[in-house]
Amino acid sequence: MKIVADENIVAVADLYRGHGELQLMPGRAISREQVRDADVLLVRSITRVDRALLEGSRVRFVATATSGTDHLDLPWLAQQGIAVAEAAGSNANAVVEYCLASLAELMLRGDLTLHGRSVAIIGFGQVGSRFYTALRTLGIEVLVCDPFVEMESRRDGRHSRVPFCSMDEALQASIISLHTPLTREGPHSTWHLLDKTRIDSLPAGSVLINAARGGVVCNASLLARLQRRNDLQCILDVWENEPDISSALLQHVALGTPHIAGYSVEAKASASERNYRDFLQYFALPDACAAIPAAAERVTLTVDLGGAGTGELALARCLRAALPVLQIDQELRASEPGAAVFDAIRKRISERREFAHYTLQVAGLEEGRDNAALASQVTALGFQWGSAV
Repeated sequence: MKIVADENIVAVADLYRGHGELQLMPGRAISREQVRDADVLLVRSITRVDRALLEGSRVRFVATATSGTDHLDLPWLAQQGIAVAEAAGSNANAVVEYCLASLAELMLRGDLTLHGRSVAIIGFGQVGSRFYTALRTLGIEVLVCDPFVEMESRRDGRHSRVPFCSMDEALQASIISLHTPLTREGPHSTWHLLDKTRIDSLPAGSVLINAARGGVVCNASLLARLQRRNDLQCILDVWENEPDISSALLQHVALGTPHIAGYSVEAKASASERNYRDFLQYFALPDACAAIPAAAERVTLTVDLGGAGTGELALARCLRAALPVLQIDQELRASEPGAAVFDAIRKRISERREFAHYTLQVAGLEEGRDNAALASQVTALGFQWGSAV
């Protein structure tokens, strides 16, 4: 069996080398020639898998170490009888933490307070539902827009306490966070879900987060709105035409990152494990690998509140220490965006860890109620609380 794989998939060599000939290469370099005589193809989101790549090959099984599948031509693959495995939900926690850390950056700039702000989550799948839970844990009121889940909830009552709302209502919230898949057909397709009309209707001063897929937002219309009146705070991790994104749009957003929201050690390991299990099941193979190497033990992260005071600014300092989104934004802006920059930044942060990896120790926080409140907040988000120092 020949297996062609993106070399940046976590533990790919350890998992698959016992099952045949393994050829590793950069995801952007996987071509028709390399896969012609392959039986298995393992990719990430940067590799487009369709007829142009696989026609005439002997590939029988494709696995993507991602939650999204819009880089796969699923109808064509099904027509050809090619099995597909994905890793939906494996990076959900990482994306939620990215959204929280990004909001923290705006708070530390003095551009945002969460107190009294309305939040709307559009898309209530793996990421949206976890983001909802995290925000509610912090005491923030949240509305949810997802017609599919709302319809299911009406039938089975599973989400009877979730405050669902219409798209128009969601788009009037102070903070709008997009967590939908990218679909082009059906009654609720998400391609340019935020088109010119909807983008122009967003209230001045609102925050827009897109950590879903670039095509959910019409980038040209968003740029036009920001150029005409730069009155939105946009946090974009995903873009149309990645990695050749609009430099002009990057200069107008509050924070811009190169599709790294779900990029964590834990997320990548989970995706690799799920793909591998599906591979074994499809080919009815025994497990030739002991396990993905265990993650390193948690580490202590010391945070100097540096005059941030108490409340949400103290929390924001903790989130920034674990995931410095501003630093990633600045690195992206420092060069002309493109594949080389995207990949270089991804490589640099390849060891990013999720909040649960850290034990927090904070300096500059008085003992007492404020200390206890911060401890309660950070532990609810996954950190372990060490102590105030």
